[in-house]
Amino acid sequence: MTEQLKIYEEEFKHFMGITAFPAYELKTKEVSLAVAKSQGFDAAATTFYQPQDDTHTLLISTNIFLPKYLIFHEFTHIFDSEVSAKGDKLRYVGLSGFTEYHASQVELMQLLGANTIWETLSFSMDTIIATMAGEKSVYQYITEKHEHASALFSRPDFPADINTLKSAFGILYNYFGLRSICEMYSVDYVEKQTFESFLKFMPIANFYAINGLMHGWLNEGDIELSINTYTNTLLPLFKEFKFI
Repeated sequence: MTEQLKIYEEEFKHFMGITAFPAYELKTKEVSLAVAKSQGFDAAATTFYQPQDDTHTLLISTNIFLPKYLIFHEFTHIFDSEVSAKGDKLRYVGLSGFTEYHASQVELMQLLGANTIWETLSFSMDTIIATMAGEKSVYQYITEKHEHASALFSRPDFPADINTLKSAFGILYNYFGLRSICEMYSVDYVEKQTFESFLKFMPIANFYAINGLMHGWLNEGDIELSINTYTNTLLPLFKEFKFI
């Protein structure tokens, strides 16, 4: 497992056009169907950054196969935290939206066979990609991501806790990241999704600020804006539901 991750690290550096990658601690778990049914999700892999110690942790499941695109997704979180939130707890919290967006951009580019993140692709929404859950069209993949986010926001117990709230927003940002790649490179993409379930939990002005920003590759100024819009949207919810 460690040897394979080292190979993926080298491939990720080439893919992203970077020369170094942060050190991280590897921990393992087993993905749980019971947890997934109970809370609506259970991550096959995830990362944690401890700003106070400036350390990264990669937590991966040992009871399922983890494809390269999923590892690239998690490596993107490590990379983003190192670059944009190093040693800063508040920035790390605010970065959550952007890094989920960015990781999904990287994920889909890898699934589509790009050699680097900067490659200009051209694909149809009917293009088949090989995912953990089997072969799917890009259209099906992005649609299911939106449906998953919407389902979490629509649960009668939502938000059951702070992790559920953050995860639901994270999956929404995942959808935005997938959408952005389709907007840039698909020859036949048309957004058909609606957002009523999300608007129940944020002011419409906040949603339009987020939705309006999450397109294309974000520059440093865009990332700063995304940190602000995410923080201004999530902190009031943390307080409303007494999570802080």
